[in-house]
Amino acid sequence: MFFDDLTPTEISRVESIGKVRKYQRGDFIIHEGQTGSSFFLVISGRVEVRKNLGDGKHRKLVELGACDLLGEVGFLGVIFRSASVVALSQAVLVEFERDAFDRLVQDEPMLGLKVYRGMARELAQRLARTDDEVKDTILWALRESQRDPTLTGPVEPPTRPKLNLAAKPFTPGN
Repeated sequence: MFFDDLTPTEISRVESIGKVRKYQRGDFIIHEGQTGSSFFLVISGRVEVRKNLGDGKHRKLVELGACDLLGEVGFLGVIFRSASVVALSQAVLVEFERDAFDRLVQDEPMLGLKVYRGMARELAQRLARTDDEVKDTILWALRESQRDPTLTGPVEPPTRPKLNLAAKPFTPGN
């Protein structure tokens, strides 16, 4: 979990820079595409992270609950929010603004390091789950295409520009 490496005193210190936010079922916490530089920690309740598909439709990406993080991608520097987050029930979250967090890191660098490590651990776990989901989707698509060959033609790997680093030798000053 996010706070696993923190002592109770450190947890209190981190919590002290956050703002408690309360949401009702159906409230948007984050809107996809909006700018934002804060992240949230779910204290209680359930929230849904969803991707807009257009025409009023969306796809549920994940459901989160107590002790889960959300919005950390925006906090780490991505300008626009990549998904929406909606409260599925009454929910209490703590919002951490980047500026307040930066001051904490300046004042207590080791505490900041622990928090960033916790955030990196959360992101790594999510990436691993996403990798598994992509693999499962590819395997499903392959099985379906073998069952009905009219669904797809031959699969070609994507083309990527190739770097020819040997073509122009490096010379300092150029």
